[in-house]
Amino acid sequence: MTEVKPSRSIIGKTLAKDVYNEYGLLLLPAGVALHQSDIRLLHSHQVRTVFVADLNEILELQKPFPLLYQTEEEGTRQYMLAVMRLEQLFQHISIGKIPALRQFSQAFSPLFEYIVPNWGFLRFVYNMGGTENYLARHSVHVGIVAALIGKLMGLSEETISLLSHAGLLHDIGKLHIPDELLSKPSHLEAEEYEVMKQHTVYGDQIIRKMEGSDPLMALCALLHHERLDGSGYPLNRMKPEIPLECQIVSVADFFDALCTDRVYRKGVSPFEAANLLWEQACAKKLHPTIVSCFIQYIAMLYIGSQAVLNTGDAVEILLIHKDEPTRPLVRRGDEFLDLRQYRSLHITKMIG
Repeated sequence: MTEVKPSRSIIGKTLAKDVYNEYGLLLLPAGVALHQSDIRLLHSHQVRTVFVADLNEILELQKPFPLLYQTEEEGTRQYMLAVMRLEQLFQHISIGKIPALRQFSQAFSPLFEYIVPNWGFLRFVYNMGGTENYLARHSVHVGIVAALIGKLMGLSEETISLLSHAGLLHDIGKLHIPDELLSKPSHLEAEEYEVMKQHTVYGDQIIRKMEGSDPLMALCALLHHERLDGSGYPLNRMKPEIPLECQIVSVADFFDALCTDRVYRKGVSPFEAANLLWEQACAKKLHPTIVSCFIQYIAMLYIGSQAVLNTGDAVEILLIHKDEPTRPLVRRGDEFLDLRQYRSLHITKMIG
């Protein structure tokens, strides 16, 4: 391995050692092939030197993280790095150390900066399967979705940034919940569920102790399971008592919890999740304006994509109806099906 200064001359080279910033946050793992964005990242953290691998070291270094190196897609790469960085920060909290907000921001910002002009990247997120690193992946997803909803609603850049951090941190209290409950491969018993519900309170407490945090972020952690009709937890608050930002994080959390694989069930398709979101809005549990603008976007995102119906048939999504965006016009072979007219059919899986 060779020690070098970060510059354009090492783009394409492979790191031989993990690179950390001054706070101990993993910036880049050993084995990653360096991009231009990595050089900017290293400069922004004032990293003076790094170690690059010789040819005979490269293959061995790349074995632990195959997905990270099998793709040249910048968004995919930044996604995997964000999950890895967040996992590391979560480990600090698990042993009683609370990193400053700026460390979470530094972990997430390279991915967030990529996504802002590329919101269609959300399709990749919901094609990912598996339950590995669920808490970190779910947190990243909710940060992305909450910020997207803020953008769709025309909120200020400052509020969108706050939403991204509030979403990223909303479930941080689960780090104080016993692992056997978090990884239980079946539904929780009533007593276990009462323990699980405390993650909202723990999250509020952790964020309020976090250097640089905003009280509204802590409130989002506390209230993201509240519902507008007072049926949520932990405080049974109703609509006037739940800030808009908390309601946005609630929608993002609800959607991603449905779409992402859990240890006890497979995730549903974004179309199924959108249907369930709308049912919650109609039941006056989630904010209808927030839900409506988001599911319109989700539906439009998948025009031209391949999907699978509950019959097992592959279809192509051709047209989204404004009145029922989750029941599009699809093509099955040479046959056109308007899912508004075929109520027994629904999309269960996205292929691409």
